[in-house]
Amino acid sequence: METLEQSEKIIAERYRIIGKLGQGGVGITYAAVDLNSNQKVALKALSLRLTTEWKKIELFEREAKTLSGLNHPGIPRYIDYFQVDTSQDRCFYIAQQLAPGKSLAQLIENGWKPNESQVRHIAYQLLEILAYLQSLLPAAIHRDIKPQNIIIQKNGRVFLVDFGAVQNTYHHTITGGSTVVGTYGYMAPEQFRGKAVLSTDLYGLGTTLLFLLTQKFPSDLPRHKLKVKFRNSVSISTEFADWLEKIIEPAIEDRFHSAKDALSALRGEQPSGINPDKMFKRSPQSRITLIDAKRWLFINIYPAR
Repeated sequence: METLEQSEKIIAERYRIIGKLGQGGVGITYAAVDLNSNQKVALKALSLRLTTEWKKIELFEREAKTLSGLNHPGIPRYIDYFQVDTSQDRCFYIAQQLAPGKSLAQLIENGWKPNESQVRHIAYQLLEILAYLQSLLPAAIHRDIKPQNIIIQKNGRVFLVDFGAVQNTYHHTITGGSTVVGTYGYMAPEQFRGKAVLSTDLYGLGTTLLFLLTQKFPSDLPRHKLKVKFRNSVSISTEFADWLEKIIEPAIEDRFHSAKDALSALRGEQPSGINPDKMFKRSPQSRITLIDAKRWLFINIYPAR
């Protein structure tokens, strides 16, 4: 996609473009200044004229809707979603708080070589963000966890950005998976089949951590039967290596079931062992099952036979 906006251009009489931040599969993101608050923002733009797939517009609208409902310190705050019509085009925009710092990809490119302690600290924060997303109803699945989408401040605070590939479990359950979304090397095997579950984001997190530890793209590491073989390329504790082995298991059933379980294991606690995809169980005599999940009470009613 070509550049849509030039520096100093003012969008919707409110946002002044000051530079380009990046470009992904769905839209171009600019750094801008909100003239109402004088704060820097990230302004993501999508041109109808330059878009060849209607699916991209659907993903863009879904991203805006998802962001508008999120409230977590590790996710830049949503500000606005709007469109601007001209005689030649219609452009859609998402305005969001600008996450301060640099992406993990930029830091590695600049020569940063984090140690195990630093990588663990990043993992803790990202797992807490993913646990929040997975606690929503419906749960939100980012589907594009990678170094470019993780911003870190100098003080070590982490932000997760770019929800352009976001999916929710209700949508997936109702329509079924069909669209392949993600980034090669960081995508879980099920994403190639258009499928995404809670542990899909865990795989992306695991391969991102391997990138930090090995300074190599996950696709460049050796594999055996889809499994990334990384132990000879890292110098970390056996405990952490074992945890990484589990989080990047190719088979869904062999991974941690959720971010909460992965976080508990990383902290040395006992994971719950509950597979969210298999929560509902019932006795042969009952058509109704109640599951108390602390924040939610799930009621499952089975049809009469």
